[in-house]
This record gives sequence, structure tokens and C-alpha cells, in this order.
Amino acid sequence: MKVAIAKGRIEKAARDYFEQVGLTVWPEKRGRELTVEVDGHEFIFVKGDDVYKYVMHGAADVGVVGGDILREKTPGVLEVVDLPFGRCRMAVCGPKERKNGTKKLKVASKYPNIAISHFASKRQNVEVIALNGSVELAPLTGLADCIVDIVETGATLRANDLEEYETIFTVNAKFITSETALANDPDELKAWIRRLSKEEAK
Repeated sequence: MKVAIAKGRIEKAARDYFEQVGLTVWPEKRGRELTVEVDGHEFIFVKGDDVYKYVMHGAADVGVVGGDILREKTPGVLEVVDLPFGRCRMAVCGPKERKNGTKKLKVASKYPNIAISHFASKRQNVEVIALNGSVELAPLTGLADCIVDIVETGATLRANDLEEYETIFTVNAKFITSETALANDPDELKAWIRRLSKEEAK
């Protein structure tokens, strides 16, 4: 089975959890290797934004990715297990001195679809500016009035004199697959799902 794993904070948490429930894991120190084969399982380490693409196009059978990415991209994959790690929240944040008035708010985000949907649900007219880098810079430089981003500890916000205005939704990691993978190897995949759901955890 081919398993796509989001590199970074989710990778370590996924390895710890896989080990905890008795699944095959990759070496703790894999160096610069982007693919690792262990006991017939191939682990593929990619950017979080790319995990669902590997699964959707059949280059991986399953994947572990943050729920924030799936909410933003709404890809054609199956979310089969809510995983107990990668916890954070999607939030609206900005300067402590909030700007009042009737002018259209400018909102910067790496999650433009989520931002648009959130403010539309509040019937609030905003201009959403899609960014790829550190969105915390946007209100500090006047590019935007506020941001929509994931918040874990809030340390980055505090370091930049920003605060959380409201939580949009909570986030955790997801175990995903595709209809094709489920049809091709249902027994092994269902065994993994049971383990990850802790139905058969050791």
C-alpha cells in the first residue's frame, strides 16, 4: 500500500499514532528521502497541499493530511477517519485595535475559499486577498484589515501584536482514500481504518 504523508508537524504526529495503534511506520530519522519502503508499504512524503492530489490521481492509496486543506480545496477523496492529532483552529485574527466603519474589509488568507464562505455566511461584504506566505504580515503592512488562518498556540499572533477575533471551525488531521483504492484492496484498507479508529488497536 502507498501512503502519502504531509511533511512537517503532521508527519511526526502521524508516525507516533501509527506506532501507537500497531501499524507499520517509517524510520524516525529518514533523512532527505522522500519515499521510504517498509514491510511492503511505501510511504511518500509530500507538501500538505499535495497529499489529496496523490490520492485522487492514484499515486497513493491513502493519505494523512490536515482537515483545513480538505475544507479549502474540497477534493474528490474519501475522508474515512478523523485522527486525534494535528489539532488547531481556523480563525479570523487581526490587530488589537480593530477598524470600525462601513468600508469593505480587506481579508488576507492562505484559505481564500474558506474566508469567502465564512464572511458570506455573515452577509458581510469583504475583499479577500489570497496569499501564500506569512499572512500575519498583511495587517501589519496595511495590505489587509484582518486575516483568516489556522491558529495552534497563538504564539505567532502574540509576537506580532495580533489577536484572535473568532473561531470559524476546529481542525484535525484526516485519513483519506479514494473509491478506486477501496475497491482494489478493501481488506487491507479496512484493516488500517479499524486500527486508526482504534477498533483493533493494540
